[in-house]
Amino acid sequence: MIEKIENFLTKTNEQKAVIDISNLNLIDALKTAISFSTKSFVKFPEKKICWSVKDEETKKIISNLMLKNMELQVKTVKAANKVYAIK
Repeated sequence: MIEKIENFLTKTNEQKAVIDISNLNLIDALKTAISFSTKSFVKFPEKKICWSVKDEETKKIISNLMLKNMELQVKTVKAANKVYAIK
């Protein structure tokens, strides 16, 4: 995953990159978001990264250490938002 993120950040020309790390646990998501946001800021100070995390708790904890070039959003699972009735 580290290689994929590094390649994406270096190859994309967009000013804002959205990266899904919702499959990572809290510790790995925190480590990934902070380390890559720091590395990205050093190389591309104008580029922002929007990290898509799995839940509000992860977002809340990472927000406490949030850097200038990062944003956070909670990934919504569309299938989980629907209620199904079973007869």
